[in-house]
Amino acid sequence: MTQYLYITDAYLKEINAKVLSVHEEGVILDQTIFYPQGGGQPSDRGYLEKDGQRFNLTGLKKDSENLYHQIEGDLSPGDEVKAVVDWDYRYKLMKHHTALHVLSAVVFRKYKAKVTGGTIYENKARLDFDLQEFNREIAQQVVDELNEELVKDHQIEIGFLRREEADKNPDLIRTKVNLLPKSISEIRTVKIGDVDFQADGGLHVKSTKEIGKVQLGKVENKGKGRKRITISVID
Repeated sequence: MTQYLYITDAYLKEINAKVLSVHEEGVILDQTIFYPQGGGQPSDRGYLEKDGQRFNLTGLKKDSENLYHQIEGDLSPGDEVKAVVDWDYRYKLMKHHTALHVLSAVVFRKYKAKVTGGTIYENKARLDFDLQEFNREIAQQVVDELNEELVKDHQIEIGFLRREEADKNPDLIRTKVNLLPKSISEIRTVKIGDVDFQADGGLHVKSTKEIGKVQLGKVENKGKGRKRITISVID
């Protein structure tokens, strides 16, 4: 059974791990810091290292039971390895992900509009909202409010709720459609100061102040229930 360390600590850059088993789908480790694609956030990049030899990560595949680390080269069960995440890439994703949460909170606060889609990239991120009235002026006002919140140094806290308790709070789910499988008994939550509280499985920074400032990118009308705002973090 793999221990998923990224669930509680997104700032781990490298760890020592043991290869539990090797499969056609990839290598299973006893513990991992690599985040697999999910919730609009891409998979991590990085590598495994054994005796000075580097095995670059080419992909991550997760099913209901295991996380498979797809690598260049061959490892064997029992091998001791060092797992190293591409921190610069990871940190950019984290900052954009947290910024999207605050963005969704601002839009929800102003318009009670929920998210209908979203994707995080290395240098930008976007969300689709179920909004009726929408234009660039409105989008810029939302981003201005987003930046006002970011500089307040809101602390981010990771927590967990039992499913039955989480289901009592409909605002925990900010997506138009609840994508949480019924089989999940414990819900991971992300709390951003007094601004936002959502169910979420992704990776985030510790404070909104780390993000800096974001700028508005494209503003698109993708049809009914899909008004798109793209933002990017200004380094």
